[in-house]
Amino acid sequence: MSLLTKASLVMTPNAIKASKVYSIIPDSGNGDFTFTRATTATLNNDAGNIEDVATNVPRLNYDTVGGCPALLLEPQRTNLVFPSATLTTQTRTVTAVSHTLSFYGTGTVVLAGAFIGTLTGTGANNRVTLTFTPTAGSLILTVTGTVTNAQLEAGAYATSYIPTISGSVTRNADQFLRSNIHTNGLITSAGGTWFVEINNNIPLIRDATSAGLTIDSSAGYFLNGFLIRNNFSGVATRLAIEIRVGGSVVSGGSYSTLTDTVKIAIKWDGVNANVYVNGVIRLTNIPFTTIIMQNLGGFAQDVPRYIKSMYLFPTPLTDTECISLTT
Repeated sequence: MSLLTKASLVMTPNAIKASKVYSIIPDSGNGDFTFTRATTATLNNDAGNIEDVATNVPRLNYDTVGGCPALLLEPQRTNLVFPSATLTTQTRTVTAVSHTLSFYGTGTVVLAGAFIGTLTGTGANNRVTLTFTPTAGSLILTVTGTVTNAQLEAGAYATSYIPTISGSVTRNADQFLRSNIHTNGLITSAGGTWFVEINNNIPLIRDATSAGLTIDSSAGYFLNGFLIRNNFSGVATRLAIEIRVGGSVVSGGSYSTLTDTVKIAIKWDGVNANVYVNGVIRLTNIPFTTIIMQNLGGFAQDVPRYIKSMYLFPTPLTDTECISLTT
């Protein structure tokens, strides 16, 4: 018998509409997520093309392993160059923080002024990137050849393409939330089990406030619950799993993931919590007494998330079941 027959919530990214990510289970709507992003955005579709997405519409992105879409959550970024579709020589004002230049095509961009460097394209369908820290001031971008879908953003890595025409454009952060999971019986007074599969878990440098995927007693505040986020600000690390009580990580309650595809299960029973990653138990019997957690969601304020699936179980699964689920 499949473990999914025990699940109270099953979300696989395939059914969406404006402001909504649907769950397969339950079919009552009690497991559907509210989605927000107060700007338009782009995604990579199943044909490999960049596609525009309207305000508050979730993104099912195909730029992941396995050929199936993932729910893409990204932090807020601003494209400083314009027009971006076909870049021309220009000068932009930058600050003394990490910036990333990216584009498609076979042309070249020579950087001068606030930073000295060169980025050369490798093909019409290939995106090249350069991350650098300029001095505060004027950055001169001299363009030769074909440079398309160009982006210059403050940040330590490139995010999805943000089209511009006559000025800089900001894409807001993606967020999704399912509140009242205890009230609606998705977890119970006996505890529960949370499973999530993430692709493209590459070691990016977090360049904003701490956030991530969470199940918690307080929406977005990471008070008592579990948090999946990039581990340290300004350091390139893969995602860390944290058990938090009173807003702090409990002793021994953190594990850093190691692979690009990550399957995580966390179970709790009102006494302890255990964490399983890719078929191996990583944290055992960490004291955790919170039962009434109400909020499940994702807050993309540090690094991108590519969520392949997410499940809830209303009670703690066995060790054997958690190992099987994450293998």
